Amino acid sequence: MAGIPVITVRGVLESGKSYFIKDSLVRGDFGDLGKVLILSQEEGLEEFTESELSPLNATFEYFDKDTWTDKNINEAVRKHKPHVIFVERNETWDIEEYKYPSYFDVQQNICVIDGSSFKAYFASMRQIMVDMVKSCDLAIINRCDYSENTSNIKKSLKMVNPALEIIALDALGAQISLASDLPYDINSDEIVLKNEHFGDFYVDSFEQVERYRDKIVTFECMALFADELPPNTFFAARPALTCCMDDIQTIGHLCALNQGDKVTPDRWIKLTARVHYMTFKGTQGEQLLLEYISSEELPLPPFEEQLVKLV
Repeated sequence: MAGIPVITVRGVLESGKSYFIKDSLVRGDFGDLGKVLILSQEEGLEEFTESELSPLNATFEYFDKDTWTDKNINEAVRKHKPHVIFVERNETWDIEEYKYPSYFDVQQNICVIDGSSFKAYFASMRQIMVDMVKSCDLAIINRCDYSENTSNIKKSLKMVNPALEIIALDALGAQISLASDLPYDINSDEIVLKNEHFGDFYVDSFEQVERYRDKIVTFECMALFADELPPNTFFAARPALTCCMDDIQTIGHLCALNQGDKVTPDRWIKLTARVHYMTFKGTQGEQLLLEYISSEELPLPPFEEQLVKLV
């Protein structure tokens, strides 16, 4: 069977996956898709109906763990002859329970998140949420408000998947700004970060390029040197808690030394540097690079103070 483009829509129960799929088809967000088949792995409050989908040149089939088999999926595909398939994923299934047929050509992975219940789900189903976000290209956060809560959700998602594109929607479905109330003065001559604010800077410095270009910033970090890094550079690093204490990752920024600059490897330092954005061979777009100005060796703080935590 020839390859069929597939868009996977992920999210916990009642996060708004079905509504997102239907609304996207109504608004034509994905362009002219031709015949659309929706394969749903769960039935929530928002259900698909043929009366809604037929005018949109779309149809659907429901599956549970027992009926999600290559044989049944193949029969649905032969029956409906779709040009594009949407898969509405059930996040409670084990990975072995939702394997796709070999001809499924996954084009995009989208996660839909209910902003009003994110904190509760992220606390009770953290591993499921983290695995979901790591594998997605786009996150739709619905039912957002204009408070700090929305910025905190964005920060949490970006810490798990820095490349994730995020769109936030209010209760009426209108897109809202995710401009953060940053915990430091972005307009000061030198941005001095407290340890607990490194996560805000890390996320925002990749998202808001013009906000930080040529800015001077001071923060504490571990100076990590490695053979695979470019010559005369080190990694200004912090440990980050992306899921649980068993899933700590190293995050940070590449820092370039000038001729004559010396930094002792594997030491905790207070670093002052200028933020640059440069294009490197083999990469797309501008990448953040710190230009070393000065540093001061400091006693290693308790691990809790080094750790960048999700909100």
